[in-house]
Amino acid sequence: MRLYILDIRKPYHEDEDGYAGAWFNCPVDLEEIKERLGVEQEEDFEIADYELPFALNPDMPLWEINVLCRMIQEIEGTPVGNELKEIQAKWFQNIEDFIEHKDEIRHYDVSDSAALAEYLIMEEHCFGELPPELVQHIDFTSYGYELEQSDAYLFTSSGVFRYP
Repeated sequence: MRLYILDIRKPYHEDEDGYAGAWFNCPVDLEEIKERLGVEQEEDFEIADYELPFALNPDMPLWEINVLCRMIQEIEGTPVGNELKEIQAKWFQNIEDFIEHKDEIRHYDVSDSAALAEYLIMEEHCFGELPPELVQHIDFTSYGYELEQSDAYLFTSSGVFRYP
């Protein structure tokens, strides 16, 4: 996660390096911006480009971006963090909604819809405790297909996610 921050006090110079700006890793330290770009206050720079797992609002202050980046860093490497963009696109309108509800997202470490169906029926007892003689007649593939069609589930390479 990083930001390209531009010193807006300096015009574009084609004969030099172009724009007076630099890439900064997130979360960004305001003192580092001041030191590297020579700016004195936040009004002297703007974010010209970014590489983030979420979209920026044009009026979003740097401190707010830093807060979101820190929250995302906390979930990096987890299944939810690995599929952040897909999860957000399916169930949330923006990154703030995702962050607020991320703990409500359930992850199932299964490879496909039939495996999810079997897990839900056999381990979570979604239909209650079933007698062994009935279990052999359950069509996990068919039930898994029904789960796959549901908006409550998201199937990814990191497993399956469910949001209430």
